Amino acid sequence: MDNTNRKKLVKRCLRGDSSAQKALYDLFSDDMFKVCLMYAADYDAANDLLQEGFLKVFQKLNKYKPSGSLGGWIRTVITNTCIDHYRTNKWDKNRKLLDNDYEMDTLLVSFNEVENRFKEADFLAIIKDLPEGYRMVLNLYFLEGYKHQEIAEMLDISIGTSKSQLFKAKKYLKEILEQKLSKEEISKYEGLGKRVV
Repeated sequence: MDNTNRKKLVKRCLRGDSSAQKALYDLFSDDMFKVCLMYAADYDAANDLLQEGFLKVFQKLNKYKPSGSLGGWIRTVITNTCIDHYRTNKWDKNRKLLDNDYEMDTLLVSFNEVENRFKEADFLAIIKDLPEGYRMVLNLYFLEGYKHQEIAEMLDISIGTSKSQLFKAKKYLKEILEQKLSKEEISKYEGLGKRVV
């Protein structure tokens, strides 16, 4: 669907046209479900987040600026829905994990040997094993591109806690990779792009 047709679709949605809302949902729901999967504990929770997120998309659609990417705007709304869900429903459970800072010196340990060495499908399967607090910071940092200061503000934690949670998430992820993948499988991902903490 080209940009002109997307703008027309948005206008129809703003007028309350249910067929346009369904078309918009159908256009973006598969990609947004993948986003929800990165934050949710399972498929059912991801589906709940997707539905809640699209309700917010339709409620806030009047705030979308047609000069920007519609898909990017929808992804932001969906991601914020996931963050809100995490903060309101899981905060007490995860507060202990988030408050358990490592010494800052331990953050200097490099994790480059396992970063970005697996495909999306592998990542989706493996990331489900991460504790939710680790998964949240990892996703916000790597997938959404937020800096530690932004993550700290979103989750109401310190910058040091954000950094330590990312460090612990990567360490935990390395252990999972070493258990689940053979050395040959891990080595085939060597040399892919890395983001330095």
